[in-house]
Order: sequence, then structure tokens, then C-alpha cells
Amino acid sequence: MAEAKSMKKTTDSPYYKFVFGLVKLIFGSKPKPEFILNDFDKVKAPYVIVSNHESFNDFYYLYQLAKRDKPLFVINRYYTTMPFLKFLNKRVGMIPKKIFFDDMSSPVRIMRTLKKGTPVIIYPDPRLCFDGRTNYIVEKGGAFFKRLGVDIVLCQVNGAYFEKPKWRKTRYRTPVSVTVKRVLKPAELQHMTGEEIDKLIVDNVSNNVYANPLTTYPQKDKAEGLHNILYRCCKCDGLYTTASSGNNITCSKCGKTFTIGDDYKFTEEPRTICDWYDHIREVETKGIRDIDLEMDVTSVIYSSTGKKRKENGHCRLTYDAISYKSDNAEFTYKTCDKLKAMVFTSGKHIELYYNDEMYFMTPVAERRQNIRWALMVDIIRDMKMAEKEN
Repeated sequence: MAEAKSMKKTTDSPYYKFVFGLVKLIFGSKPKPEFILNDFDKVKAPYVIVSNHESFNDFYYLYQLAKRDKPLFVINRYYTTMPFLKFLNKRVGMIPKKIFFDDMSSPVRIMRTLKKGTPVIIYPDPRLCFDGRTNYIVEKGGAFFKRLGVDIVLCQVNGAYFEKPKWRKTRYRTPVSVTVKRVLKPAELQHMTGEEIDKLIVDNVSNNVYANPLTTYPQKDKAEGLHNILYRCCKCDGLYTTASSGNNITCSKCGKTFTIGDDYKFTEEPRTICDWYDHIREVETKGIRDIDLEMDVTSVIYSSTGKKRKENGHCRLTYDAISYKSDNAEFTYKTCDKLKAMVFTSGKHIELYYNDEMYFMTPVAERRQNIRWALMVDIIRDMKMAEKEN
């Protein structure tokens, strides 16, 4: 009985075996990724793996990389709020974190996990990439990693974005590679500043999927769902006028159709999803200081105990702040201060925290307002950071 109780929150728990047994059942029949290990075979647990985040499926590949040592992940607290997932996590011991919000409990849990000899896997940018490039890494961890006294393994996943991007429902059977780019030893870290470590992380884990293509894509539905990211027309700049079907994305305002080829590039300018997204960013940057956006939302709120409630609310975004108001709650966060980035689910909702509760806010009208608001927050953050540096 005592032994069973001691296993309850460890990687020796039968629940840990159940979770990853189930994951293997779901993902195991797919082509295995190519692992380029370099010095990883010399690394002994405990250690920290730091990786880019191209697809939800990344977690399986990184687990496969480190499964000999039974790793634990730092995960979005969302996955510990649903009753069944909450039940499993209490017995498996994953490390929940409030994404893009200050959360002092997760660093403590990371250190406790490492002291037990268990590796930890961290995404420095926990938000799935939108366009095939690693997002700007908001949550800097160099100084924290320096304090841990363990190897920091820098990894780069490539190809997973085209396998199952944030905006597409279907998954392709496609090559994926996982490369151990560098192993930072504790002694090496002690001679580096936190800023130097952060730069090494960015330089080694960041990826652009167009830079090193692993295959071609003959599928006939490559564009479906892409309008939830490319929400403006690249020709006429029409707002929310794009629609995707098959390999095409078409604007209802100007009638222009763009087609994706087997190389996952458009057959004409803009050649890549990245180029199109950059154009949207350029358009949205104009007049950003004067923006005043509002939207009605339907909110589902989860407490730290897993209880949930629903309500109708109203959001407002200006250059200085984002605010929320309902019959039950009212709060405001300054952009680039309390709120440095926004998590969203493609074509669905945005995520915010207030009073230790998690808010999933779905726009009542145009769902693509969520990606637009997330981009706006990114632009404002970058502008305010540049102002501080100057």
C-alpha cells in the first residue's frame, strides 16, 4: 500500500504508463521521426529539453527522444482543468503553467521534478507557430536554466508543422526530424549571462519549415482551414474575406484565388504562408497606436478546482490595454506588461487568466477576430519593447 501511494505522482505510476501507452497507440503507427542525436546519448538524467513548438504532435516526438528516462512536460494549465485530464495529471505529475502569465508555481515544480531525477521538457514559446516559423520567444528562461545545475538540451523539430499545423484538422503521414542542436553543460552555463543563454536558445531551437523541406505534399486539401490564419486578402487587404477549400484560398471581395503547390508554396506571390502573414502584419501595423477594437464573446471559465461556468462578456483592445467585462467579472491588462502575448485556438477562442481562473472567450460574430487580436498584441509588444530599448 505504501509503495503504491509513493508511485501515485511519479513516472513509475501505472497512470504514466497508461497515458503514454494510449499516446503510442494513437501515434505509433505513423512514420517515426528521424532523430539526429549528436551528443544526446551522453546526457544523463535529470536534464531539461528545450524545443520549438511546430505542432501539437511535437510532444510525442520529444517523448520518444527521451522516453528512456520517462520525462515530464511543462503544459498549458488548460490540460489540467478538464475533470478527466485533471484526474490523470494528479497521478502522472505533468507541470501545469499559465501561458504568458506570471506563474511562480511552475519553476518550483520544475526544480522539484529535476531533484527526483526526472527530465523536464519545456517549450520556450508554448504557443503553436502560426505560419511555419518559430514565434518570438516571450518567456525568457536563460537565468532560470543557469540555476538548475543540469544539462540543457536544445532541440529543433522540423516538418511537424506541415504534418499537422495549428489551423488544419487532418494529419498527414509525412517525414519529421528531431535534431539535438546543442547540449549546454552546467559548467558552461555558469560562465554565461542569462541573455547569452536566451540567445543560444533562440538560435538553436528556432525553425522556418520552408528553409529545409523534408518532402513534397501531393495532398488535395492542403489549404483547408488556412483562412483562419490568413484572415486578410494579400491582394486587396479585404478583412475576413478569405475562404479556403482544397488547395486554394480565395477572396470574396476581389475574387483572387491563390493555389498551394506540392512544395507547400503558393504558385505566385506571396510564395509562402510566412510571406502572406508578414503582409497582414504590415497592414495591421499601420495605425496600430489608434486601434480600438471591441467584440462580444461567449466565455467558458474554469476555476483551479476544475469547476466551470458560462457567461456572456465583452472585450476591448487598445494600444495600451485589453479589457473584459461581464455581469460577473471585470478586469484590464496592460499590453506588454501583464500581457505579452495571447494564446488562441484557430477559428475558436482566445485564452486569458483572471483571479486564478482560465477564460476561454469565443467571439460571437467573426471567429477570426481571435487571430487578429493575437497578432495585434504581438505588434504592440514588439513596438513597446523597441521603445524601451531606445
